[in-house]
Amino acid sequence: MKTAIVIPCFNGEKFVAGCMDALLVQTIQPDEIILVDDGSTDQSVQIARNYPIKIVNHSKNMGLAAARNTAIQSTDADILTYVDVDAYSLPDMHEQLLKHYTDPRISGVGGQGIEACQTTIEDKWRKCHASQSHGKHMIFGCDHLFGLCMSYQKKALLEVNGFDTRFRTNAEDVDIGFRINANGGILVYEPEAIVYHQRQDGRESLLKAMYFWYYWGFIARKVNNRQPWRLALGTLKRLLWKDTLSDLIHADRRSLVRLDIEIGIRKFRALIDASKFQAPEARNATR
Repeated sequence: MKTAIVIPCFNGEKFVAGCMDALLVQTIQPDEIILVDDGSTDQSVQIARNYPIKIVNHSKNMGLAAARNTAIQSTDADILTYVDVDAYSLPDMHEQLLKHYTDPRISGVGGQGIEACQTTIEDKWRKCHASQSHGKHMIFGCDHLFGLCMSYQKKALLEVNGFDTRFRTNAEDVDIGFRINANGGILVYEPEAIVYHQRQDGRESLLKAMYFWYYWGFIARKVNNRQPWRLALGTLKRLLWKDTLSDLIHADRRSLVRLDIEIGIRKFRALIDASKFQAPEARNATR
């Protein structure tokens, strides 16, 4: 099967070179690498032009889901692997994903992100409590894959009309996972397909990120009839036990407790706001 690796990019000049360098030494090379520039205003495209890749441009910022859809329209590859621009792939990442496609039942395979930066207390909190991973063991039949490292059969994406462009910044990966599952597809989580996430946070950027994670995560559950209030119950559990109590118990993580509470409050605000969301019609146009 023909394969393509896709990098959605919006103002990623800090990361483009490292992302490309890692992809060009994969043990199994894709048939093409596509960078979808989503209206960047920095030097991302200029840097990307130094690499043997295909570049597709949006004239304006259209959002992450739209960038992923553009890639579907821009390649005849059978399998598309999406890697975030701020994710540095291990050399066998692509190989680890592709090995599962020997099973024709598989619609998608995703890897895990490891938080590489631990400069600030916010970075440490994100590594402890917001990692993009389903754990250390392979899962056959999970409900969604993580957007920073995920692959799909193109036909599976087309069967559900691609990514929902309402999800401009977050939860497009959760939403499409739900829809592929509802369509009878099978998703596999492969923990050996590893990328190192290069994101760095301060207090405000982390609070903002967690707000939108939970806001759009709730909406993804709501529009797919996937019991959105379970997300609220899970958030309460994390605040009272999984995050806060766990950090209190571990001496080297007690500095995170105040942040646990602050972020917990921000998450609940996001869920309350999301519960008022009236979903408009989807705006997909992938086929």
